[in-house]
Amino acid sequence: MYKDSHKSQLKGIKPHSSVSEPPHLDSMHASFFTARLVALAAVASVVSGQSVLPAGCDRNVTVRAGDTCDAISAANSVSTYQLATVNSGVIDSACDNLYIGEIICLGISGQDCNVTHVLQTGDTCFSVANAAGIPLNTLLANNPNVNSNCTNVYPGEVLCTASQIYVN
Repeated sequence: MYKDSHKSQLKGIKPHSSVSEPPHLDSMHASFFTARLVALAAVASVVSGQSVLPAGCDRNVTVRAGDTCDAISAANSVSTYQLATVNSGVIDSACDNLYIGEIICLGISGQDCNVTHVLQTGDTCFSVANAAGIPLNTLLANNPNVNSNCTNVYPGEVLCTASQIYVN
């Protein structure tokens, strides 16, 4: 008798039915989850960007607001060519993908030219080589981005002016 009276009260209730939260709570949880996922991705991007220094990097710099490749090169006595070469997997050819907080390499041990000249309007390769006391061929060897006629240089570009040849 007891069992029969309770059975009639339980009619229509399905065992193990799931209980869902009100719709506003589901969307709130989804938004919170999405925000955490985006924040985690941002942190991972910064951390991964900071850990890609090439093997043998003996100097580095952290990118600050307003930095350009030429400004970084000039401030740290590294040629524009060397900066681009040692960071070829990080910096694109236009050098327009730097971001604040990124750590980039300035030079590789044994291949780090830190004797430089920032080109000014009116400079020629011959005048730069002459002022540095090096042969023109040494200037061109250390700066393979510069053509033999020296017609593709620009004011603000930083050239290696060392007497030792660093580029193979």
